[in-house]
Amino acid sequence: MNSVGILVFVFAILFVIMVHESGHFLVAKLFGFKATKFFLGFGPTVWSFRKGETEYGVKLLPLGGFVKIIGMSPYEEIPPEDEARSYANKPRWQRALLLVAGSATHWVVAFLILAATSMTLGFPTEEPSTEIGRIEPSIVGVETAAADAGFEPGDTIVAVGGQEVDEWGEVVAYIQDHGGETGTFAVERDGERLEIEVLLGQGIFEPVGEFDNLKEAVPPGEELSREPRGDEFAAGFLGVSPAPRYEQLSLFPALADAGDKTAELTVLSVRGIGQVFGMVFGGDLWDALSGEGNREPGEGPLGIVGASRIAGESASLGNFIDLIGLIVGFTVFVGLMNLLPLPPLDGGHLAVLAWEKVTGKPVDVRKLVPIAAAVISFFVILFIAVLYLDLARPIKVPF
Repeated sequence: MNSVGILVFVFAILFVIMVHESGHFLVAKLFGFKATKFFLGFGPTVWSFRKGETEYGVKLLPLGGFVKIIGMSPYEEIPPEDEARSYANKPRWQRALLLVAGSATHWVVAFLILAATSMTLGFPTEEPSTEIGRIEPSIVGVETAAADAGFEPGDTIVAVGGQEVDEWGEVVAYIQDHGGETGTFAVERDGERLEIEVLLGQGIFEPVGEFDNLKEAVPPGEELSREPRGDEFAAGFLGVSPAPRYEQLSLFPALADAGDKTAELTVLSVRGIGQVFGMVFGGDLWDALSGEGNREPGEGPLGIVGASRIAGESASLGNFIDLIGLIVGFTVFVGLMNLLPLPPLDGGHLAVLAWEKVTGKPVDVRKLVPIAAAVISFFVILFIAVLYLDLARPIKVPF
């Protein structure tokens, strides 16, 4: 596992938290709310300094962050000179913007990361490249020759049978035409050109749409046990799969692409939140807690520890697009979670403002404290349960 990938993921999440709180803080300053604290983390203070009326710092437990706005706590004593700048005495629309600003930064961060990635690394297209993405040790229960021939993921096939190639279709055609024979391949690896000879296996294929499906196969050096029937055909196979072709975009297409991907992530996050609550209240979480061995994807929620592990595995395999996808997906998911209409989340405060707007009556926030305590307890228990799963029953890495 790559510790660099884990560190990148953890620091990215801490960065998102800091930007989230900065959203609240900047709107507070813009409209004259009095913000007395801006902290990353919870618990005992590790380091802090004061500038003007605000104390900035870091606390021991990196489990979030907060900006303290005068008047947001119903039990707070507000000095007379701060009444005009307290939360309760600001216009409702300003309070709503203050609450939304934190979560809104999650979509901004995700959008910018996706746009930058689209212009630099690029995202995979539906077209295959001539780079080997995966080595298949066996196909339809038969061992392939690829694993022992010397091929490695990341190799780029540049020639077959002495002929230069630049399309994966040319590689496939050569392999299929030379079943049972020794094939010659030239690959580029770390800037060096290597020649690989390998005895190809034989199999019986059937056409399925745009692809050929391998139905039966024999190991290299063996003859097929029957003749093809109907639209079937005999051909060679090797056991390598292509990596996708990546496309880098210029600025404006990259921005449009980032917008589409951000919208897709938002839809997936909405479904993900429903799945998490479905696992909790449908009994799936308990089944996962009482199970044994590694979890399958989708078996119980994935927590920060499990996500960090997948981030490390992604980096170790060079799947940096997967690492970026994990970061932006987690970013949007957390931003959306924070907008749930549950106190003490920002969405809970927004729900209070909406209720006051509809009814025209102020809400006694002190009556919501038991609900807030129940919500906090629920998320603490969920966090501990998922942490246990991530440590005791780590999820199988889905690649």
